[in-house]
Amino acid sequence: MSVPGVKERILPFTTIYGANASGKTNLLRAFAFFREAILKSHRVSTPTGAIPRKAFALDEVSPRSPSRFDCDFIVSGVRYHYGFSATDNEFEEEWLYAFPKGSRQTLFNRDRSHKKINFGKNLRGKNTTIASLVRPNSLFLSAAAQNGHEQLLPIYNYFENKWHGMVSAKVDLRQLALLIAAHGIDDRLLSFLKHADIGINSARIEDQQVPAEVEKLVERFQHVISEEFSSSENLRLEYYKERKNIALGHQTASGEDWFLNLGSESRGTLRLLNLIFPILQVIDNGGVLFVDEIDSSLHTLLSMKLLEVFGEKKSNPCGAQLVVTTHDTNLLCSGRVRRDQIWFCEKSKIGATHVYPLTDIQTRNTDNLEKGYLEGRFGAVPFLGAVQKMLSGKVA
Repeated sequence: MSVPGVKERILPFTTIYGANASGKTNLLRAFAFFREAILKSHRVSTPTGAIPRKAFALDEVSPRSPSRFDCDFIVSGVRYHYGFSATDNEFEEEWLYAFPKGSRQTLFNRDRSHKKINFGKNLRGKNTTIASLVRPNSLFLSAAAQNGHEQLLPIYNYFENKWHGMVSAKVDLRQLALLIAAHGIDDRLLSFLKHADIGINSARIEDQQVPAEVEKLVERFQHVISEEFSSSENLRLEYYKERKNIALGHQTASGEDWFLNLGSESRGTLRLLNLIFPILQVIDNGGVLFVDEIDSSLHTLLSMKLLEVFGEKKSNPCGAQLVVTTHDTNLLCSGRVRRDQIWFCEKSKIGATHVYPLTDIQTRNTDNLEKGYLEGRFGAVPFLGAVQKMLSGKVA
């Protein structure tokens, strides 16, 4: 798809394959850490608190070396490049470049050797004043946003509003109820549930009586919930103040709907609900959504349909992007996934994850990609020889 600000076309979704424990989930967690550091390092962390990075633990060098994170993104038609390096105790480097009309402009650069922040001539505002407030364990971008830096707020807002947190393969029933109660159930959601052929025709959200003692407890701790807490904590408090009962209507033999609460629904239904809400949010507003194990509890055709939502201009008018990990090899031969939308995670002998695209491997248009992957032609598959030998022995 075409995006204003760059000449290259952008992929609407990417699939990541790999054996169990190959590092797929950790890859998505790295994206999540990158975002959380920007949003919270200055506002939430304590002055002497550690930076919650997860360094590679299986060698002696990595825990003592900085971890580097960076990305390219587009805000208001201008391409930016932002990144930082971090140890357990401090952000050693941080940089932001803009590329208006294709030429690079330095907005700021955090110098590792001199422990100072250098500003480019194109970054206006109270840069020096804000820099004096930045701690070793906080990012300048995070501090600038908290202090209302007009030029950098759109960059911060991009990561806050356009990067969506990783959707885990595990469904938290309480969090899902909070999500449904907060956003409601619209016609698109019901339409998708109907077309998914899971027997759901309707839904309802009703007020549920909260015991008096619970209401008193909530009111007692109302003052504790402040800006120090995440929005999910505030949402949870509102849920207990005005608790909702959520039920989905299933058609009976008589043609009427019989309503079941969320706890009575199948794992597949709950997983689908858990995915649809963030998907609707990102396709309505644009941005990037990360989903771990999109195939978890879902049929191949449903997983494929969710990818198609992002791949078609009509259903994805804002150019949202989806990054998923999966074990569903059927997608490889579906005709819906291009070669440049397929990536692999593979562990080295020392347990380090290496990520590479299928386009790095020579293939032909007539190749059966699913068969080739399962045969190990592209790597990123488990080696089962030892397991087979172990299980072939007799049990005493």
